[in-house]
Amino acid sequence: MLCLSLPSIPYLSTDLCLRKLFSILVLLLLISFSLPFSSSATTDDQIQKVVKFLDAQDYQEAIKFLHDLQGSVANPAQLDNLLAVAYLGHGYQLLASADLTASGEAFQEGRRYNDEDIRLWQGEAMVRLKQGRYAEAVSLLDQAIGVNSQNASIYHLLGQAYYADGRMAEAVDALTEAISLGGGDEVDKLLQKVQREWQVEQDMGQESRGHFLLSFVDGKQVAELAPRILEILEDAYTELGSELAYFPDIKVPVLLYLKKDFSAVTNSPDWAGGVYDGKIRLPLRGMYRMSDQLAAVLYHEYMHVLVHFMAGRRSPVWLNEGLAEMAGRRLYSPPIHHLQLAVQRDDVLGWDTLAKPFSSLPDDKVLLAYEQSYSLVSFMVDRYGWHKIPELLESIGKRKPWQDAIADVYQDYGLDWPAILREWQASLSL
Repeated sequence: MLCLSLPSIPYLSTDLCLRKLFSILVLLLLISFSLPFSSSATTDDQIQKVVKFLDAQDYQEAIKFLHDLQGSVANPAQLDNLLAVAYLGHGYQLLASADLTASGEAFQEGRRYNDEDIRLWQGEAMVRLKQGRYAEAVSLLDQAIGVNSQNASIYHLLGQAYYADGRMAEAVDALTEAISLGGGDEVDKLLQKVQREWQVEQDMGQESRGHFLLSFVDGKQVAELAPRILEILEDAYTELGSELAYFPDIKVPVLLYLKKDFSAVTNSPDWAGGVYDGKIRLPLRGMYRMSDQLAAVLYHEYMHVLVHFMAGRRSPVWLNEGLAEMAGRRLYSPPIHHLQLAVQRDDVLGWDTLAKPFSSLPDDKVLLAYEQSYSLVSFMVDRYGWHKIPELLESIGKRKPWQDAIADVYQDYGLDWPAILREWQASLSL
């Protein structure tokens, strides 16, 4: 049973936010300078130096300089707005580099100096969303609304947080409010998506355990299967987390659909046996008892969750699916006939092709894509060790191109991407 990892929900991309922030930040800083500073030429020169740091987006240096300056001005509170903006810029820079812990701390520190700047609340909420801490994101955004209840972008982000947390009715309300405040096509598109899914999901039963919230089409057989599904997922959390040394503090929504509803919600190809798009989605397809195949799908999908939180959307698909196949095949491992035939015919798929979503492949190449990805990733783990995989995912998550990340991570072995491919290809002929 094949599974598909789809693009994540929109809040996980910070590029647009960063571009917008940096393009207007200097203007905002100039507005901040209307505060009455001590009237000395020395202080004026120092403030202009801060402006240069901020204009150059050297926020760390601006923060250090401003803290030093606090001891030499008559009223240190006069610097608060500047410090808040400096921490704001620094927080977004750290968010862009996937240093989530430091980013959250920067936004929190910024609020010490100006807790009425909703961008600081919004920035930390984006961090919590990236960490899968959806309830915390909701709390932060609720507080931002208390500061400014007329901001469409806050309601948009709040709708995304509710949606990620499986709170569909609240998501609809927040997104509807965002539209009433001037939210554009992007908000409307998300609202329609949430409404379509909610129409299917609102009559589902629910059961929660540990790190997973399971929603399912109500029925005695599925209700009896639900506890076993949650048990297997918790096993995956422990086992795969141990392999990658990563145990995210999250609550993952898992949804079991009728086949027709699965197709309508995910718009995935017929061969997809599961989807992860921020939520694990599975078609029932007559599955009313636990089997090795179903357990393998659950492990497969949870590996996608780990890759998502460790590398974001930047992992090449072959690495993402190869790791997921490794996870699932420890429970159910059919032969890799398609790869064997492709090797015999010298007809393996190109890796640039496999770096992109498999949904773009012809149906008769999909099984080969999964087997080939599994073969390479399994080779890398067997030959060079599991410990290199977390390093690789984290490097990719910090925006390093995946070929460069491979070269950096495997340099201890004297290897780069072409060299690893050569060794893998040589292993196929053994």
